[in-house]
Amino acid sequence: MFILPYRDENRTHSFPIVTILLIGTNVAIFLNGLLNDGVSSTALVQVYGFIPRQLFSMPWTLVTATFLHGGLLHLVGNMWFLWLYGDNVEDRLGKINYLLFYLLAGVLGNLVHGITTGFGDSIPLIGASGSVAGVMGCYMVLFPRARIRAIFLVVFYPIFFRIWAVVLLGGWMVFESVYAYSGSAGDNVAHWAHIGGFAFGLLKAFQSK
Repeated sequence: MFILPYRDENRTHSFPIVTILLIGTNVAIFLNGLLNDGVSSTALVQVYGFIPRQLFSMPWTLVTATFLHGGLLHLVGNMWFLWLYGDNVEDRLGKINYLLFYLLAGVLGNLVHGITTGFGDSIPLIGASGSVAGVMGCYMVLFPRARIRAIFLVVFYPIFFRIWAVVLLGGWMVFESVYAYSGSAGDNVAHWAHIGGFAFGLLKAFQSK
């Protein structure tokens, strides 16, 4: 069973051009990795993924890693949540401020992941999860009582319901923290990157209120 949010009841006052461009860039890079015979996705990950032990020799990967994804589900999941919450955060922060916030949330998320490995890990970290988690943390503080429409799927039986953003996103972070502290490294999810990005999103939101 799982919960899938699919819509928020929170109107915006501006067109989310930055969010759309970020989604388009992530999708284009993913397709390039699939379609470009000259550069395999593995090669892209090795060159542009964030490898903690190579932080000082390849610092730019703190940013480039946030635009790479390991598979279609990884990409769709991150972009879905970016689309769901990003438009309202962009609307509140402003275009340029939002873009800088998004990039910095990803960088800080990657750094937190690196810290938990002692910057000794040689496994590349990729994905926009830190950036998206930052957007989610910011959304939770700025719009705590925004209604989120979601599906609770029990086996094959869907239950449709509405829930406050603070409950849904706060609950998600609780589970992420449990996974991180329990050392769930075998699930190939960078939980600490999520926590780092989310925490930065909280700070940014409190600063902007």
